[in-house]
Amino acid sequence: MEPAGAADQPPYRLGYLVDASGPQQTTIKPAYDAFRLYVDELNKKGGVNGRKVEILARDTQSDVQRSLDAVQDLGRQEVIGILGLAATNAHAAVYASAKKLGIPVLAGYPINIPTVLPPAKEGAFGVGLELSLAGTVGGYLARQVSPQGKSTICIAFEVPGSMLSCQKIVDTAKAHGFTQAETLTVPIQQRDFRAVVERIVRANPDVVTMCLGQAHVASLLPVLAGSGYGGIFLSMDTGIGDDTVRAATPPDSKLTVYSYGRYVSVQDGSSPTLTALRAALKEGGLNDQTSSYPGGWALGLVITEALRKCDSGCAKPSNFESALEKINVDTDGLTGVPIQLAADDHYGPSAYRLYKYDNKARTFSAVGDWLHIGSNGKISE
Repeated sequence: MEPAGAADQPPYRLGYLVDASGPQQTTIKPAYDAFRLYVDELNKKGGVNGRKVEILARDTQSDVQRSLDAVQDLGRQEVIGILGLAATNAHAAVYASAKKLGIPVLAGYPINIPTVLPPAKEGAFGVGLELSLAGTVGGYLARQVSPQGKSTICIAFEVPGSMLSCQKIVDTAKAHGFTQAETLTVPIQQRDFRAVVERIVRANPDVVTMCLGQAHVASLLPVLAGSGYGGIFLSMDTGIGDDTVRAATPPDSKLTVYSYGRYVSVQDGSSPTLTALRAALKEGGLNDQTSSYPGGWALGLVITEALRKCDSGCAKPSNFESALEKINVDTDGLTGVPIQLAADDHYGPSAYRLYKYDNKARTFSAVGDWLHIGSNGKISE
């Protein structure tokens, strides 16, 4: 039942940038879908502070100009914040454009760039997979999955965040004893990976790492598995999902496949929050096992906390921004540490979990506990 007077209160209006029909739609849109389910459930319960939450979504297709046009449009619609974002080629431009309008940006899952890391940049926040930190974790995990390994190849999109993430994987792998490490870059529209796999087979690295999207892994993995390469494939889960990896790995593959990400895949763990998420996904007909959904739900928890803190003052973007600098949200199993945003740190500590794929059982299982990393890049077990 709605609180008394809720219908008379204007809604909190937030913008959301999403690639709903472009080259990153399979990776980006699931987080938006889960976020919308969260907001729908929130509004059914009366919203926040007796006010509904209105989401104005714009399909940017991972295009910079479309993203900038959307920011200007949302400014005219008087949103108090902009959420989401798509491929990292547009992130810096969106942050800069929104800053001129005085609108804070909270990038959601799956991807962020270092703009959100300390020293805190005005108006720039993130709760997704910050790609330089995710790359640092990937390089560290390459040593964990291949204790005697000497070589790794990382595959990246030709966009800033993906290339940065692979560079961090390469640097961290070398710091942990790998003597050969390199990055291969591909266009974001690429779907034919035969030439890339041929190069991998020639080099025969101990570990293949990557920072790609769902559709790209779905195209790459079958070719790699069918090439005869028998090393390790370490997949950064930028919203790729267990089902995608399972379908792309033939039962007779010689590959050893691992996956890691900031948020749990949907089937992992149990808690009231995860139960609510799974029920909403089932009702919405969204059944893929991907960490995009917990990431989108976590974004909903963060904006709810911020709106509660600024209450009626959230009519102003500046007040919403101030509230975002006072966030401490226990996600109840969506990830391994609370989401904490502060005035001097607009990203906070995060945690990553490693999963190993059993090709015979066709299932994933967690390897160890959550791996913690600070926004300064320092890893702790």
